[in-house]
Amino acid sequence: MSDGMNFAVEMSQMMDEYKLEVMRAAKEAAKEAADVTAKELKKTSPRKKKKGGKYARGWRVKKQELGTLTSYVVYNGTYPGLTHLLERGHVVSNQYGSWGRLRAQPHIAPAAEAGIQRFELGIRARLRG
Repeated sequence: MSDGMNFAVEMSQMMDEYKLEVMRAAKEAAKEAADVTAKELKKTSPRKKKKGGKYARGWRVKKQELGTLTSYVVYNGTYPGLTHLLERGHVVSNQYGSWGRLRAQPHIAPAAEAGIQRFELGIRARLRG
């Protein structure tokens, strides 16, 4: 009976260690993916000559912790309300009082997709090696 008890205790310890290893790998991969996403957004974001690229330089990464869970948020710190307008396009008024529409400049979705792929590959690489 003691062999069965030893096995159960050892198996439980191994599972706890593996759980901690997976959580550590996920945390590191999430940080790396968020940094890569912010860097990609800084490169691909639209720039206005008058503004000097403030929108493009405004991408930040913020760490959020809730107990043992850690997440990272990529956001634009300089013009947060502009992200949706540039990504989806919007209606504008010109100097003559007529209305027009600015075309969408998708730059967030491709960077987010690259960040997701980087996160998945990062976890797999860390757990294998």
